[in-house]
Amino acid sequence: MKLRAWKKGAGGLMPPILILLACAGCHRRQKPNIKVTTITGESAFLPRAVEPPGEVSFNAAPKTLQVQGRTRGYLLITPNTPTPGPRPLVLVYHGDGGTMTDLHDEWKWENATRNDAFVVYPDGINRAWDLETKAGNKDIDFTTALIDELAKTLPIDRTRVFATGYSSGGFFVNVLACHRPDLLRGIASNAGGAPYNQDEAWPNKYPKCPGQKPVAALALHGDRDFSVGLDSGRFSAEYWAYVNGCSETEVETTGYAECTVYRGCKKPVGWCPISGLSHWVWTESAFVSWSFFQQL
Repeated sequence: MKLRAWKKGAGGLMPPILILLACAGCHRRQKPNIKVTTITGESAFLPRAVEPPGEVSFNAAPKTLQVQGRTRGYLLITPNTPTPGPRPLVLVYHGDGGTMTDLHDEWKWENATRNDAFVVYPDGINRAWDLETKAGNKDIDFTTALIDELAKTLPIDRTRVFATGYSSGGFFVNVLACHRPDLLRGIASNAGGAPYNQDEAWPNKYPKCPGQKPVAALALHGDRDFSVGLDSGRFSAEYWAYVNGCSETEVETTGYAECTVYRGCKKPVGWCPISGLSHWVWTESAFVSWSFFQQL
């Protein structure tokens, strides 16, 4: 289903655009009764992040890469005093109508990762991401080439590549994890939703990508999001809980009151419905997502 709505951009509200609300079956499924277990002590999956003291300086460099005859852009964020040794890579995808610099201006992931990771903001073609193409998806190919290119010159830990995104960027990281689980250790989607419109299906009729495997996933979504509704984010968590073999009826608390994680998963899955948040990213999102990624 497609929904026309206003959405927040770097300079405020942007003109009405088409926003995808891809929540296959989420309104029609009967929700199971969920048992919430309150844990004692710190969460093993999503502990509360503690920001270390002191300032960290970074270099932000716009760069380009040739992929299949097209020039693609990205913004590379590197700490000036990085932690020694191979480090994780976090890919951050903007929403429709946005750019790599717009999103970075509003949502600086390096404030969470500090010296411990490289952060990259890829730029979409015509300010958008391809959520529909299954074989030969140009943005999946771009991401693959981008990781390969970065690994040539930076000490990237290829086993710890993560992706996060906002709005259509949140949808895209779900699509990316669906089609290329080998690339990613985990994803975090904000105001997004699960993969949809695939040629295959899981036994419960959820969309399935060829060769799909479990990927750790965190879904964050505002309960006042009237562009991409809360059910879309909830279904993203339910989708990955199914793919990852989690219990459908058992979750536990975390270091954040807003978030729970499913129990019994092959790879962790978390859900964070944020009270009062509209179609934007939660102020704590980067810190919460980085805390989740660090446990994987």
